[in-house]
Amino acid sequence: MKIPIGELISKADTEIVRLNQAPSTLMQYRWAWHRFEVFCSDQRMTEFTDEALAAYLQFLATERTEGRFKEWKYKILRKTALVLSEVDQTGTYGWKLSKHASPNDRLNHVFRPLQEHFQAWLSRRGLAQDTQELYATVARRALASWQGQGITDLGKLTGADVASALVFLAKSYRPGSMRTVLTAVRVLCRFLEETRGCSGLARAVPRIVSRRVRHVSVLPAEQIEMLVASPDPGKVVGRRDRAMLLLGARTGLRPVDIVALRLRNIDWRDGRIILVQHKTGALLVLPLLADVGEAIADYLLHDRPALADDDHVFLRAHVPHVALGPSNGLHYVSSRAFGRTGIASPPEAGQGFRVLRASLAPRMLEGDTPLPVIAGALGHRGISSAKHYLAADEERMRECCLDFAGIEPRGSLS
Repeated sequence: MKIPIGELISKADTEIVRLNQAPSTLMQYRWAWHRFEVFCSDQRMTEFTDEALAAYLQFLATERTEGRFKEWKYKILRKTALVLSEVDQTGTYGWKLSKHASPNDRLNHVFRPLQEHFQAWLSRRGLAQDTQELYATVARRALASWQGQGITDLGKLTGADVASALVFLAKSYRPGSMRTVLTAVRVLCRFLEETRGCSGLARAVPRIVSRRVRHVSVLPAEQIEMLVASPDPGKVVGRRDRAMLLLGARTGLRPVDIVALRLRNIDWRDGRIILVQHKTGALLVLPLLADVGEAIADYLLHDRPALADDDHVFLRAHVPHVALGPSNGLHYVSSRAFGRTGIASPPEAGQGFRVLRASLAPRMLEGDTPLPVIAGALGHRGISSAKHYLAADEERMRECCLDFAGIEPRGSLS
């Protein structure tokens, strides 16, 4: 059933008010909806339809391309139009659903349908969601490389095209990650062989890729303490950020598990954190250390929004008060800590939570913690994934050094 545009805008406005958006945000939404209403009026459209939405989105894209809209204005106008679409379809608005443009938007009319077909093909195979997203991301970049070469006939793709896509992808991924990239490209090639009649594409993907093993980059304990103590509790996110940094430094939890932590995952009575890991799907039980528990309690009691209708432990400081997004790995929290302290991150390690996680294992080794215990604490499936941390224990590595007794080089000077 079609709905008059003015009535739909009024309904969407009610939904936005329900989310307790700031007055300035409400003003932006209403301004943008007025622009949509004016556009529809000029086009003699009085009811909201898919055709009206498509025409408006095309108008916005053209205005941006020709330089009449700046990026910020384009994003606001596009998002508010998608809010109307969501309210029209569902009767409500979930805030996050229309926040970002589709990652497939940069693909043209040839490659976007192919990418969407590939994603549906992956879904039917029952792969884990993370695996589907990884394969889709690699495929999207491979298709973008072919799009940039001006390829239009997908049925004529060759092994040489696959090789060129791999060269393109190698510019964005580290050598250690290329093994996974090759697997994803091989899956894409099998899809193309099955659905587009291409032949020999999968054979063009190398079976073996060199893998360079790097030394684990860690920080000394005193620098970890400086990072953890750097957030200002007087600022709106100070207590929250300190609690998250402590969780990362003391437990080695991955960022995705920190943002997914819920109130029910903390057993205050028995002093435990119990959760199912996002990466492995395995149950993980960790001790709730005193300083970690105090930091979380300090945040819950003083800074966490009291009326938030969300049971995640860590929430956005501003409305709407919902769980933090895991897409950027909380990098903004850790990078701000590095900036405040002036600590230089280890070579090639970056300034993310991964440094905190990697630095925990050597401290546990220094305390004579057995490797299986370390692997269990960090949520690894077995000790093999934790063995590379051994290289960070310099004192014990020195004990493994051998002299030249019995293997003296020939012709050595006496």
